[in-house]
Amino acid sequence: MEIKTGTNSREAESPEAAIPPDRPVARKKTNQKLPRNRHLVARILAVFKWTAVTVAVILLAAAVLYAYRYVRTTEMLALHHITVDGCRHLKPGKLEALIRQEFPRNILRLDLDQLRTRLEREPWIRSVEMRRMLPATLQIRILERTPSVIAEIGGELALLDSEGIFLDRYNPSYGKFDVPIFRGLQGDTAEAYAALQQENTARVRLGVQILTELESGSAEYTRALSEVDLSDPGNVRVLLVDDTAEISVGDRDFLKRFQDFLAQYPKAKAQYGEMISVDLRFYPQIVYRPRRSAGSQDTPGSGMSQGPGGMEQDQL
Repeated sequence: MEIKTGTNSREAESPEAAIPPDRPVARKKTNQKLPRNRHLVARILAVFKWTAVTVAVILLAAAVLYAYRYVRTTEMLALHHITVDGCRHLKPGKLEALIRQEFPRNILRLDLDQLRTRLEREPWIRSVEMRRMLPATLQIRILERTPSVIAEIGGELALLDSEGIFLDRYNPSYGKFDVPIFRGLQGDTAEAYAALQQENTARVRLGVQILTELESGSAEYTRALSEVDLSDPGNVRVLLVDDTAEISVGDRDFLKRFQDFLAQYPKAKAQYGEMISVDLRFYPQIVYRPRRSAGSQDTPGSGMSQGPGGMEQDQL
């Protein structure tokens, strides 16, 4: 039996020892296409994702649009009930007909600000409050203007409020107004009067101021007046009930002047008879113009003035 030892046998057993030192080691080639495939898949997934998002957004927008159109056209939200409170002179049915004629039928399409502006153009309406009650009710509360003045406009009597807003032609259905008639306003028709509203409002306010000031002294003072002529705002003229004398009260201190005048007027009439006019603008002096003088002659150019010192005759 022969046993050999040495390096040759080890080299024979080792695979690496059989390869010459100068030969390169053969390596297994890797697959170079794999990264490209992964990149392509990532792109496809990204495109799919954005496509899905886009489709979802489109579907959502379509659903919202459909819902929007539905709620604006469905009969469920059609305006079926209109309640109007606060009307005394206005007829609620007239306002309801106006709303249905001029505004959308769908309650959500109603522009409440626009509706409020339109209703407040009605002469009787001072202000409006309203709210929607879904699905089909509109609640309206009206604050009406208060008629407080009767004025002569174009030869007819008209009903005004304290701001001079033309409300209606006066007729007996409105009842009795124990107030003097205002004259001297601008415009001979309701339309012409409204076109000069600013000037007429100023004149009516002056007339109301006179009545309010007299009322503060006694209600009998305003009841004594038949007419208030506002033709000249710098010199308001009034007529008394059952008296033809035109009384000029100026533009201030109405209560004080009128009180002294009423206290002295019966005595002046008893002494000098009926008067053509009385002028209070020179208060405390009061100028009377009698219809007849002491000699029973018509003397419209002469007048009697009464002041703190008594009454004397003046040539006017």
